[in-house]
Amino acid sequence: MLLEYFIPVDKSSAIRAFLFSLLTNEKVEIFCGEDELPRDVLSAFKCLNLFGKTVENKNGKITVSGTAKAPEKPVDCGNSATMMHILMGIRQHYGWNFGLTGDESLMSRDHGDFEDAAKLYGGGFVETALAKESAQLKSFHLLAMLKSGGKLHFKAKTRRNTEELLLEMGAELSENENSIEVPSAGNLHGYSVTLQKDPSSAFIAACTALINGKSFEISNIYPEKLRMEPFKFLAEAGYSIEIKYEENSCTVSGNPEVCKKSEYIEITGEKVAAVIDEIPFVAFMAARNGHGFCVKNAKWLRNKESDRISESVKRLSLLFETTEFDDGFSISGSKKHSLKGEIPHSSDHRMEMLSFLIAKECGAGFKMNDSYKISFPLFYELTEYLKND
Repeated sequence: MLLEYFIPVDKSSAIRAFLFSLLTNEKVEIFCGEDELPRDVLSAFKCLNLFGKTVENKNGKITVSGTAKAPEKPVDCGNSATMMHILMGIRQHYGWNFGLTGDESLMSRDHGDFEDAAKLYGGGFVETALAKESAQLKSFHLLAMLKSGGKLHFKAKTRRNTEELLLEMGAELSENENSIEVPSAGNLHGYSVTLQKDPSSAFIAACTALINGKSFEISNIYPEKLRMEPFKFLAEAGYSIEIKYEENSCTVSGNPEVCKKSEYIEITGEKVAAVIDEIPFVAFMAARNGHGFCVKNAKWLRNKESDRISESVKRLSLLFETTEFDDGFSISGSKKHSLKGEIPHSSDHRMEMLSFLIAKECGAGFKMNDSYKISFPLFYELTEYLKND
């Protein structure tokens, strides 16, 4: 089954593609197609007018032009922490003073690492290290360093959307294994980008297809290898998964009829940052295939749209012997269950989709809310397609 139609554009790339237009006075072109955009992406798209930018959308080709200025009222980031933290970096770069707000979930999260990082800037060259292995925190530092230069040290590699786009704009980044040096940037160039399919949504779609017993193929996925790490864990959990890298994209396919033996799966250290959003789904897919699972050093999961350690345990413990600890959780085996509409709901889009998959697995009743549209607008249509085809 070809599932590409259901997969939204890469959320991380799309938010940056819109917001980085604030860093240049030159024209920016973003090709995102005519499919429904995730709500987090729409929040970034809709805010550009507040900064004085002119935005034109013709059949999925979005053109942004004009000179950015500080907005006169707070910018609503909706549910998107990525948007808020990128704008914090842009605000630091320009020395602007404007407010940032969002929904209840976003405003209740701890943004202290970003507030602490902002205190480093305002003078000259800054050399510092990441307080957490977070792509968003890394992006904040790189944007703040554009004004006077700086050097950022880190322990683990994280998503490279920011580096790739800044290089496209003419920023002369100097990258080593565990550091990036950013020279003071003058006028950054405009750019033209074609957005590709979101690896995280593609991973959830793959899990959904396997649970429904359907072979699948998803092409035109954003090809960063780090973002494809969750699929490797799916293969380690015994599922038949194939990843093909083309010149500018990648394709993943799977076959539910081919299951292999796997060993106990443990995610810790550098691996956590690479699969942070997919950890609950990796845990579920491993456990349903009869394999033990453990994640450690993942305390950052408690600072997402919800506390995803406790929320994952709440759901997974309905089917499996699950233990929660401060920085992660483990699954040791299955247990008897008699579920009758007990799957918890959530306003956290990924927890809501996890609830749906657990309900599908055990035959429990479950009716989704629409929080999934924050990241995966056609998830429900995908589930209906897999069920009816």
